[in-house]
Formats: sequence, structure tokens, C-alpha cells
Amino acid sequence: MRDHVVVRARWAILAALVALCAWILPGAMHVREDNDVLAFLPGDHPEVVSFREIADRFGVLEIALVGLHPADGDMLSLARVDEVRELSRVIGELPGVRMVLSFTDLPDPKVTEEGLEVAALVPPDLRDEAKIREKVLASTDAVGNLISRDGKASALLVFLLPQAHGDGEGPGRSHTLQQIRDVVAAGWQGESHVGGGPFVEDAAARSSRSDVNRLSPIVIGVLVLVSALLLGSVTAAGLNLILTGLGVGLVMGAHGRFGEPLTIVSSSLPVMMVALGGAFGVHILAGFQRQQGSSRERANATLRELWLPVVLSGVTTAVAFFALVVMPQVPMQRFGVIAGTGVLLLLLLALGVLPALLAVLPENLLKPRTERAMPMRGRPPLWLMAILAVGGAAGATQLRADPDMTAVFSAESEPIQSNNFFNAHFGGSTFLQVAVEVSHAAPDPENPDRKGLAEPTVLREIRDLGERIKAVPGVVDVRSVVEPVMLLNEALGGRRGIPETPGRAGRVLTYLQGHPAVAQLMTADGGGALIHIKLAPMSGAEQLRVAAEVRTLLERHASGQMRVVKTRGAAASQAAHAQQIAEVGEHLTRLTGRPVDAQALTGAAAKEPSPALLAAVAQVRDRALDSEDSPVEGVPRSEIDAIDPASLIVPRGPALEALLREKLPTLAAKDAEGVGFVAKHLGPWIDEVLEKFVVEGRCAALGLSDAKACAPIESSLSELDDDEWRMATGEGRALNLQTRLTGQPVIGAAFAESETRSLFESTLVSVIGLALTLLVARQLRALIPALWTLCVTMGLLALLGLPISVGTSMISCIAIGAGVDFAIHLGFRARSFSGPDRGQRAVDEIGVVTLISALQLACAFAVLLASELAPLREFGIGLAIGLVGAALGACWLVPWLYRGRPV
Repeated sequence: MRDHVVVRARWAILAALVALCAWILPGAMHVREDNDVLAFLPGDHPEVVSFREIADRFGVLEIALVGLHPADGDMLSLARVDEVRELSRVIGELPGVRMVLSFTDLPDPKVTEEGLEVAALVPPDLRDEAKIREKVLASTDAVGNLISRDGKASALLVFLLPQAHGDGEGPGRSHTLQQIRDVVAAGWQGESHVGGGPFVEDAAARSSRSDVNRLSPIVIGVLVLVSALLLGSVTAAGLNLILTGLGVGLVMGAHGRFGEPLTIVSSSLPVMMVALGGAFGVHILAGFQRQQGSSRERANATLRELWLPVVLSGVTTAVAFFALVVMPQVPMQRFGVIAGTGVLLLLLLALGVLPALLAVLPENLLKPRTERAMPMRGRPPLWLMAILAVGGAAGATQLRADPDMTAVFSAESEPIQSNNFFNAHFGGSTFLQVAVEVSHAAPDPENPDRKGLAEPTVLREIRDLGERIKAVPGVVDVRSVVEPVMLLNEALGGRRGIPETPGRAGRVLTYLQGHPAVAQLMTADGGGALIHIKLAPMSGAEQLRVAAEVRTLLERHASGQMRVVKTRGAAASQAAHAQQIAEVGEHLTRLTGRPVDAQALTGAAAKEPSPALLAAVAQVRDRALDSEDSPVEGVPRSEIDAIDPASLIVPRGPALEALLREKLPTLAAKDAEGVGFVAKHLGPWIDEVLEKFVVEGRCAALGLSDAKACAPIESSLSELDDDEWRMATGEGRALNLQTRLTGQPVIGAAFAESETRSLFESTLVSVIGLALTLLVARQLRALIPALWTLCVTMGLLALLGLPISVGTSMISCIAIGAGVDFAIHLGFRARSFSGPDRGQRAVDEIGVVTLISALQLACAFAVLLASELAPLREFGIGLAIGLVGAALGACWLVPWLYRGRPV
């Protein structure tokens, strides 16, 4: 008989293999890791799109965290403060780092005679430990953010230089992060942790690289051992190892040659290729051992006997992998294509290279071996198998995805240890964010360059939203740009609260825009703000509950528009004024913890001017008549002092001018027009003073006559006098205001929803693809054991409590492919027999071999249980169960499927 085409072309095939290896294998030295954990999010999901837009706009993914805890004492001793300052300086000088913010250099604005001075919270020349402690623990911006409430732990915010999308996996970012680790380890003697998005991505890459290096040799050892036992020959096991080694080398080399990076999932490719390539090789080598004659004759006979079942098993396995392209995650799609292509490559090696190699093998190197039948004893009844399938399918409906994306890492991993540290010392490590984006619907004629955040009404909306969110159970802290705005407004001479006017708000923003310390709170263009919501440690389900409650609070802004309406003057809106009073009352109720009737406060006033009020009026009187700001000169001091400050409180306009002419005869005689100019300036200045002191009466009405008790709500009480307020409709400046919720729980829910949907979609596509393939090959019966395997495997995963994850979402497709693979080989053997028990004869002859082959694969994938990444561990245990189940299902069902006459 003429040689098979593979045998005839054996030397050409081996030469082509050498050339291919010479080109591809060097690429294995240049394989990159893709650090982007977020790439596993469904790219077209609205929540993910929103998250990426917000992250890019505010740079939240460029912020790394360093957590510090001293070996003894706390962080506010002089020595620790100096160490934190020095550590911040050294990290800030590293390449790739933009700046570092610690509690020592947190901006602390103060007004001096020269103007506004922004100094560090703990300047280097402050050496009094008691004052340091008092100052730091009194800073609302530092406590809970950069220093723990008890002062025993601190955090550094490390702002990294931005990188273009996809560059994060390059050596530059990875090198910077490793330098930060090294600097912290060398410069801090106590406990330290690193976290944040950049370190999470880097930890994923390091873990996947570690898995490849650690687990691949173990899998190879398992393959050699099981192959030697199954084939009864060290030579056969060595040949199988060569085959699989070439397959893995070519697949990994192609990654480097064509620039395809390894991800968390594709890092399992070496293990998978070794296992699957070994299975193909075992079939060919076992067939070769059954044949007699010369090496060429045995290779010919092996190919003629096995080419079709091996091709079918390879194609069906590849189809199962290709079904992953329907998943919404790009890395999963690419993994499906690469794994499917890799299986086809292994198939070519098994049917092309291995027979060609066997055909030139010395005659006595791999001797013929008589195949011994190893009957399988015991087979469950068909009704029991049906119950197992139905029960498994029912159990599979209970599979749920875990929205907690940190579940990717093990408890000992760097990200989880960091999360535990921030949970323990800062109250939480999980955040929600609300992005507030605002713009004017039309340019303001009075100030066309006014920024959206320069509207006091917008800042008030952010503040009130933050207060409502903080009342949600499970929220431990809320931070926004409002806190630094309020502090700076006071430093610039306003109230310690929302700026009184758009002009004042705009002035405050000019000091904040572009400052790195507020980069994660507002955009440099003044059009966006970010509210950070820290959650207490809680389950994924509880996180979703909190996110749902926060989303409900955002419905207030569902229309996307608001109006800034006048509440005073000729154009005042009574509806806006009524809403102003109602919302100030709600705000005061939240602050005081008891119901407050703001309407009653609008008429409350002190019965007599307080000494402090009279002193303040006297100051502006002197400013108008005897200072650099005065429009007149030469007014006698005695005449100025003769003006009773109390007499200036009520009169305005002509009445005030008449009072001044009476009290200032010298000025009236010398500069009659000057008296009018003084009255024009003095009236508004006194009104500003009165606005600050009118809250005295309101505090008294609330029973807070003590100045210290009233201080926390003074600015809120003064908002009753603001000239503008927010309305949904009305006459006034129109603003476009959009709020969007994002954060880890939100994208975790999107990820969970996507994983659940993609599991069922990819499984359906896999079943359809396999059915079409088997229908063409007239092997449709092989699909029945595969479906049984699918039901039982997914049911067992549910019973074990495994979630739907990146790893388990692939198991269904691969388990179906494996079930078909084993059923095909048993079916082809059954077709070679005749009689009613041909299916049973096939199982008796190669059933145990099939089971051992499955155990070989299961052992190889079980090695993934040693992975540092949870998805790979889940993938390994799921596939081990699926492969053993596939072999058992095929061995138990083939006797029922191949009964009666040959087909």
C-alpha cells in the first residue's frame, strides 16, 4: 500500500518544523504581560464606558497608595513625621512620579498681610509635637484620608505620570512601581503596604508571570509521569513531551513574535497546551504501539486508523474555544481565538510532525505493544444518569457571579493585604464615586468665562448630595471639592461655607484649579467634580445595596438641567425663595439632628446689636472715612468717632447721606460731593457686616446663644440671605448638570452581569458549533455525553460554591469539547465492531485508557490550584471535574448509544 502523504513528506515536514521553530521560538523571550485587570470588563457596557470616561477625566487610575504603620508609637511623633516627609520626597523624585501627598505637606491656606499663603500642614520648622498632633488631627482633609483618626497609621497618595492606554504593561510603569516598593522597604522600618489601581494591575501581571514560571514545569512532570504509565514506555513519554514542548514553545513564541501580551487568563496557556497536546500525542503514540512492522509501516497504519477521530476531537475542542469570542470581554475573546488556534496547531503537530518523527524512528526504539483490554466494572443505570443531569442543570441555575472584583486575588496577595490595612486603619478600602459635570447652557453675558463650579448653587448641590449620601448605612466617609472650597473661602474673607456669590466662588476656584492636591476632586477646567464615597468593609451584595441607595439620591438630577434663579431684588422669584427656605431647613436638620423650621428663622434677629456687631460696623466706618480705601481725605478723627455705629445700621441711600452731612460738617463744607461717595461705599460695606451678624438672632432662635455652639451652622444660617438659588425651572441662568455613579461596586455589578450572560451565550454557541461539526461528520450522538457532562459539571461547581468568574465562565465550553472528544474515540472504536454490544466492547477495550487520559488532563489542570490568582484556581478545579466527568459520561453512555446493528 502506498505511503500516507504525511509519511511521504516526512523529511519536508520536519525541515519545515525546524524553520518554523527558528523563526517563532525566539519570540518566547519577548512575551509581555498585560496588566490591565479592567480590560476584563465588558467594553460596551454603559457602566464600564462611564467608569473609563470618569477615570480618564479625573485621573483616578493614576493614583497609587502607600500605607504606613510604625513599629512602635504613632505617626505624629517628631521622628515619624520627619520620616514620612523624607519618604514622600524620595518617592516624589522617582521617574514616572508626578507628586506625592502626605499629611505633612497637605496644603493649609492662610490669609496674611501679603495675601493668601498656602503652606504645608506640618511645615519643617514646626517642631512641637503637641502642636503637630493638634493641627493634624484637627484637619478634616487629613483625618481619614492621609492620617487615621487615632494617628497610628498614615497614607501617601502617589500621583503617577499618565500613560497612554495600553502602555501600563510596559517596563516603565512596572519599573516605577517596583522602585516605590524598594524605596518604602528601605526607608520605612514599620509595617507598609502598597495599593491603588496601578499596584493592583502590576500585582496581576506579577502573579501571572509567576504562575507561568512555577506551574509549567510541574505540569510537564505530570505529563511525563502519566504518559509513561499509560503508554508503558519512557521513550513514548519523551516523544510526547517533545511534541507538547514544541506546541507550547510555538504558542508562546507567537505571543512574543506578534506582540500579543499575556493576560490573567492567557497565562494558563502553557498549562493548557501541555495538557491538550499531551492528549493528542497519547492517542497517536498508543495507536503506533498497537501496529506491527517497520516504523514507516506502523506510522502509515496509525494515521489511517486515527486521523479522522483525532481530527474530529481536535476540531471540536477548537470549536469549543472559539465559542468564547461571543464573550463581551476583549481578553476573553482573544484568549478563545488564541486557544482555539493553539489546539489546531497541536492537532497539526500530532497528525503531521509526530507521525513524521515516528516514521524515521529506529526500529527497536519504540517496540510494538499488545493492547490489553481493561474492562470498566460497574455502570450506573440510565435513570440515575438522567437524575444526575437534571439535578446538575437545576444546580447550575444557582450559579451567581461575585461583584467583588478583589476576589481575583488570594488572601496573601499584595492587593488584599493592602485592602485589609486600609479597612483596619481608615475605615474602608472600597469607594463609590459620583461625577458631577456642569456647564452653562448659554454663556453668561455678565461673565462669559465663568466656570460651572464657580456657581455657588452647584457647589451647594454637591455639598447637600454628599450629606445625603453620608446618611446611607454603610457609608463611612464622603469627600468632595466643597471642603477645600469652604476652607479657602473663609481664608479669603468670606464665610466658612459655600461662597456667597459667583464672583467669590470664581476667585476661590482660581486658587484650586490645576493643583495636584485636588486633582482627584475637580477637573482643571472647572467643569467637573468628583464625590468620593468610602464604604465600610462589607459583602458584595451589601455594596450593591449601598450603590442602589446612592443612585436613588441622584434621581434629583435626572433631568440634566437646573436654573439659577434670583431670590432677592426686583427679579426675585417667590417660588425660588420658598425652595431656598425649605432646603436650608433640610440642611440645618441634617447638621443639628433635629427638625428645624427655617421659615421661622427668616424673621429672627437679635433684639439689640451685639458689641461685636457694633465693633465691626465701626471698622467699616473708619475704613470709609480714614483709610486707603476711603474716597475722601482730611476728615477729623473726632467727627468720625462721634458717629455712633448703631446709628449706621438702618439708614441707606439719601438717609445715610443726610446722617453723614450732619455728623461730618468739615467734610460737608469742604467736599459736598465726597459725602455722597462715602455713603455709596459705606452702605454696602455695612450690609456685608450685617449679613455676617444676622445669624446671631437665628442662633438664639435655635437655642444656641453660645458662639461656640453656633459656629458649625453659622454659614448655613447665612444661606437664607443668599441672592440666588437652584430651581428645576424658572427665569435665570440655565445650567447643564449631569451626575453619574461609578466605582468598584458599580463596575463589579456590570462585570458580574456580563459574566453571567456570557457564560450562557458562549455555552449555547459552543453547543450549536459542536452540533454542526458533528452533524457534518455523522457523529451527532457524541454530543449527548457532552451535554450530560455539561449539566453535571456546572451542577458540581454550584455545589462547591464556586462563583461565575473569568475562570469558571470558560469551563462549560471546554467541558463540552472534552465530552465530545472522549465520545468520538469510543464511538469510532464501537463502529469497528458488530453486534448489539459493540458500544460495550469499545468501552471494555479503551474505556480505562480513556479514563486514565482524562485523569492525566485533570491532574495537569489541577496544578492550577497552586495559582496566585483565584480565576485560574477556579478554572483548574472546574476543568479537572469536567474532564473526569466527560470521560465517565462517555464510558457510561456510549454502550447505550451504540446498541444494535452497525450504522
